Amino acid sequence: MTRPNHTHRDPANDSAGFSLVELMVVLVILTIGLLPLALVQMRAQQDVFETGQFTEALQVAQLQMEGVKARGFGGAATDSGTVDVYQWRTTITNVSWGLDQVTVQVQWNEKGRQRDLQVMDRISFR
Repeated sequence: MTRPNHTHRDPANDSAGFSLVELMVVLVILTIGLLPLALVQMRAQQDVFETGQFTEALQVAQLQMEGVKARGFGGAATDSGTVDVYQWRTTITNVSWGLDQVTVQVQWNEKGRQRDLQVMDRISFR
């Protein structure tokens, strides 16, 4: 009786599956492809945060401007205060007889840098 020779391998049976080198190459390609997407996602989150703070600062400025308008020409006065992390200052400047310019400036710190927003309008005597 003869014993089968197990040293001979059939190439057709070896092609099933992936080698470790092939898997490593695929992982490197995926990493290179997905890294920019992760960076874009991080930048988008930062932009959303900054836009949210700007929107809140604009709301503070509009609220203060509406308060000055509600008091009317004779009741408009320079004022300042703080709402949450936003510091605001309202100034009234006489432009001509019966016409004042109202300026509301809002300042806040965003990731260590000073940001500000300014809204201007005019109110009249009549």
